[in-house]
Amino acid sequence: MARTGSRNDCAPSPASLVRAIHAASVNAEDWPGVLEQLRKYLDARVVTLGHHEFTTGSDSTVFESPDSGSFSRDMAAYAARNPWFLSSEAYVPQRVMTGDELISHSDLRRTDFYRGFLQPRGLLHLLRGVVDQRARGAHFLSAYRAEDQGAFDAREKAELGFLLDHITLSLESQWRWQEADDLARALLALSDHDANPAILVTADAEPIYRNPAADQLLDRRHGLRLDGTRLVAASAADQRLLSETIARVAQNDPAHDAAPPSVLTLACASPMPPVVVVVRAAGQVFARQAGVRRGLVMISVRGGHTRHDPATCVFARQYELTAAQAKVSALVFAGQSLSTIAHSLNLSANTVRSHLKQIFQKTETHGQMELVHLHARVCPALP
Repeated sequence: MARTGSRNDCAPSPASLVRAIHAASVNAEDWPGVLEQLRKYLDARVVTLGHHEFTTGSDSTVFESPDSGSFSRDMAAYAARNPWFLSSEAYVPQRVMTGDELISHSDLRRTDFYRGFLQPRGLLHLLRGVVDQRARGAHFLSAYRAEDQGAFDAREKAELGFLLDHITLSLESQWRWQEADDLARALLALSDHDANPAILVTADAEPIYRNPAADQLLDRRHGLRLDGTRLVAASAADQRLLSETIARVAQNDPAHDAAPPSVLTLACASPMPPVVVVVRAAGQVFARQAGVRRGLVMISVRGGHTRHDPATCVFARQYELTAAQAKVSALVFAGQSLSTIAHSLNLSANTVRSHLKQIFQKTETHGQMELVHLHARVCPALP
């Protein structure tokens, strides 16, 4: 590429630039270095990656090189009067244009923008590539040359056009990843404040996320514990059932399979009551190391550490349980024994058994574990 003045022997090759551009898609902190390479490649004084909002006339710079911050900050004061933004129709995605295609040099020199911003910095020539345009504004890459340098020519426009395809792809990948990451963080932040333990595991029972309530439960070994990097049942007698359930549920895809969650009851050390574990398919995720998709499972825990409010229980309303029956059902679900339930409700053991028998008849269940599993499947208030 023909350079103005003396040739910059430090200018990077197109191949190295393309590699750097795509590397920046996974690490936003690399963009200032990419712009510095572009500045040398285009023999420019300043290169920026910015955004202009046409509806408000506001300007923002994402990155710039040299990375002083002053160039973008001072330019923002002239954003609404910048003659290079007179027409939003010029900002078509993937278009590469020079400043004199937007406004002639003679007209530019008569503007406050030129006299107050460009001239004090000795700048005049612009080369700009439009990364994308949305309803309200556009992202673009801009290269600025000094007034005593030659203007950007057709060959340099073509070379920026070639690089612009890669810049657009890299930025769109970064934006999609950032959006997904921000959404994941927001959802996990909600889970972090949930009082119910929640653990996201792979098909091999390797936890990849757990909320603070789950950390407390694992520390106390209430039904579940960590064995190295794997989630296991606190009781050895429950381990095979847990691992087989996780592996089986992980094969389901909730986007296409409406399979109900699996419900397990896991023993705790005496005198703690057992915990109820709800195992749901959480979708498929691409495993980069293996190059395949793998199933994820969300494990939610009820019982032992928490109480289910019978007054708001959908399960109780669906099966038309009386208030007393709803209380008994909720305490059974929490893993309490019949004697403990009788004591907490100030009832006799025979009365509790009578309520439980009527609950079995209404729900067509035949035992406490079957009742617990049905309760977990029906009530949306459960995790």
